[in-house]
Amino acid sequence: MLTVETPRKDSGALRRLGALPATALFRRREHPAPPPNAVAGVACTMRGCTNQTAQLCAYCDRRERSCSATICPAHSISLGGVIYCRRHAGTVQAIGELAHDQSGRPDVDDRAPSLVDWIGRDIDRDIRTLLARAARPGESVIADEAARRTRDFQRNTRWERSWRLVEHTGPILNVTLHVAEDNDSLVHVRVGTETVADGVPPWIARRREGQDVEAAIDISQRRLFYRYLEETISDAVARFRDRSDRIEQ
Repeated sequence: MLTVETPRKDSGALRRLGALPATALFRRREHPAPPPNAVAGVACTMRGCTNQTAQLCAYCDRRERSCSATICPAHSISLGGVIYCRRHAGTVQAIGELAHDQSGRPDVDDRAPSLVDWIGRDIDRDIRTLLARAARPGESVIADEAARRTRDFQRNTRWERSWRLVEHTGPILNVTLHVAEDNDSLVHVRVGTETVADGVPPWIARRREGQDVEAAIDISQRRLFYRYLEETISDAVARFRDRSDRIEQ
């Protein structure tokens, strides 16, 4: 080895004063447009799908660029009544409250926040448990609930999730998972100031090479990848505690 729906002014509303024209006594019946996912003739862009009732993904990034994917009801995800392709639904979920501010949304082609969030959720319980075991009296564990946009010392943007061991005076140790915007397949793991691991997850490597594997193989590779991360982080936390113990002596 991340509507306010403004009421439409009703042009057919009856006036209360003055004489009414004959046409005002009758209101034209308005037929609401069918919901977007019922529109026929638009092909779903998911590989192998023949559904012709797709609609555009609603994702729009901070540069006002939109996702071009069209997805059918079977392959779309609705978040708060808004329809997204699976990829951008993952992005919106990954960044939490930041998704409500379009200026804070990742670029339409940026996979970094969703990758950080995906891995972060999968290892979250184990990292919390690891830090809780390493905690001393008066120390506690806090963790990010969503991916955060940050910058490195060269001002390059990256997305990260962190778990922190803290006491009343402040943080003691950070475990951070981050992915840079300019290389959104490479995952870095940092414990304190030390980068302890980096690499491309196996499912991302397979996607780059256009490889498909059986579900059992995919599950096995993911487990090995996560086990490697957890063991590496565990060793780094132990080294940190060992150094701090020597300093205190």
